[in-house]
Amino acid sequence: MAFRDIITPLLTYPDVTPDLAIASAAALARRFGGALTAVALEADIKVPRNRLANALIGLDAMAREAEERSAQDAGHAVQAFVSASARAGLLANAIFEKVPTYLQADDLVAHARTRDLSLIPIGPQMLADVGVAEALLFGSGRPVCIFPEGRAFEPAAQFDKAAIAWDGSRVAARAVADALPVLQAARAVRILVVRGEKALPAALGTGELQRHLRLHDIETWVNEIDAGGEPIGRAIASYVQDRDVDLLVMGGFGHSRAREFVLGGATAAMFEAPPCPAFLSH
Repeated sequence: MAFRDIITPLLTYPDVTPDLAIASAAALARRFGGALTAVALEADIKVPRNRLANALIGLDAMAREAEERSAQDAGHAVQAFVSASARAGLLANAIFEKVPTYLQADDLVAHARTRDLSLIPIGPQMLADVGVAEALLFGSGRPVCIFPEGRAFEPAAQFDKAAIAWDGSRVAARAVADALPVLQAARAVRILVVRGEKALPAALGTGELQRHLRLHDIETWVNEIDAGGEPIGRAIASYVQDRDVDLLVMGGFGHSRAREFVLGGATAAMFEAPPCPAFLSH
């Protein structure tokens, strides 16, 4: 069964989701095999009631201008989304919503809870995407695929080379279970074990993981690498680049502390600069 119901956000304030990222989301949705819904979020800017500040700098007028610009950017983003979806041969749908800026992540989480997967670009142009991706990963109960914002992806029927970052943990097992449809469609699947960065269980279970995946018609190879003193995120990124991996499946470690997410090392590295599309589950 493919991922038939995928969602991606189109942000418009303070930064606007780039057209390239919109096109890449459509191309990747095609590889996952599902229909794509874009949620275009228009900014609803709440201005504190302060007559003196309004008289001095015109806060109300500034807020109205920002909201109008956000609405225009939402219209442009949806046009780019419709065009990209048509090129990718996708069934696509767009939703416009005007939401207070501080509630946008919560709004997207609510949408994602009734979808199979969320697609989120990550990169320097859209710093807000990191917070959105974190909220979706830890709040939606559904998997998230983050991908490099500045890289172009072409539509394809499936991913070519997938890798599972395996450490025997609960979240890694959850990611494998969630990713089964895309792993079944991939041309090749490898299991990556990174040693030397943290203590791993003595019975890591790679053989059992291979057995389980074989029952789902997925043949795998195990690659064990040594981190060599490097952070685990860098070791994984080097493996992805050396092996030309185009989908990384891994568990997302982290917890929320007063609305700030504290991420595990590998997860933090992916949110900083994903080396390829990274399918994450928590």
